[in-house]
Amino acid sequence: MNRSALSLAALAAVIAGAVPAAAETVYIKADRLLEVETGKYVDAPLVTVTDGLIASVTSGGAAPAGAEVIDLTGHTLLPGLIDMHVHLDGRPEYGGYSSLQFTDRFATVLAVANAEKMLKAGFTTVRNLGDGDYNVAGLDQAIGEGWVPGPRIINANYSLGATGGHCDQTYLPPSFKAKSPAVGDNPDELRLRVREQRKYGAEVIKVCATGGVFSRNTEPGQAQLTLAELTAIAEEAHFWDLKVAAHAHGATGIKLAIRAGIDTIEHASLVDDEGIRLAAEKGTFF
Repeated sequence: MNRSALSLAALAAVIAGAVPAAAETVYIKADRLLEVETGKYVDAPLVTVTDGLIASVTSGGAAPAGAEVIDLTGHTLLPGLIDMHVHLDGRPEYGGYSSLQFTDRFATVLAVANAEKMLKAGFTTVRNLGDGDYNVAGLDQAIGEGWVPGPRIINANYSLGATGGHCDQTYLPPSFKAKSPAVGDNPDELRLRVREQRKYGAEVIKVCATGGVFSRNTEPGQAQLTLAELTAIAEEAHFWDLKVAAHAHGATGIKLAIRAGIDTIEHASLVDDEGIRLAAEKGTFF
């Protein structure tokens, strides 16, 4: 039997988008449902969805006569998946100079398409760690208003960083005077950048603590912000009850970010034993 896995919460969200707000209750049945808290399967589940929200899950039950039933016999249902690091307004085909062939709003439309694909793949929550032109902030608002389908988005807006660093504009000559609006070069400037991103809807703060692979004139392992600068970012974000994620490949930058109180380390490609020990001591997540 083909027991493919389907995200239950994503299915409920699709149902919610396909029916009016005062929708009748819909029932979903399948072969199995994964109960993640226990790690066990529920056989012959019957899921009740009311107005797009899961109301109950029972085993071996039957829907009332005449009710609308989605029959997923042969499938296994899962809770909604969470992707902790996405960039919804990007595509691997377009990077560096190739992105300059399009208008400014091209990436916004890409974000709409990517959000729907994520939802249909079973991801009901994503953490968008960096975008351009507040593309994903607009997408998040449109999803919230019911205009386009997509997952819940925990959005960072622009990524903070140093002038000339991985999260700055590094592909254009000096005559363009291109600069990311979220770079800063001392603790006070970076505190301000945290407040600015929060002002425009950020629910998490992203900072580039080291170089990366999709920027010019940066090395992935090179630290790009000082301990004082990273600490200022973490303190300011935490003051506003926001978590902080740090892009960090190199061992030095990883350890600086951990010592600064940053909550999650993204990539951690070149972490050393000391960095792993520090993360365990501080409760920092990789």
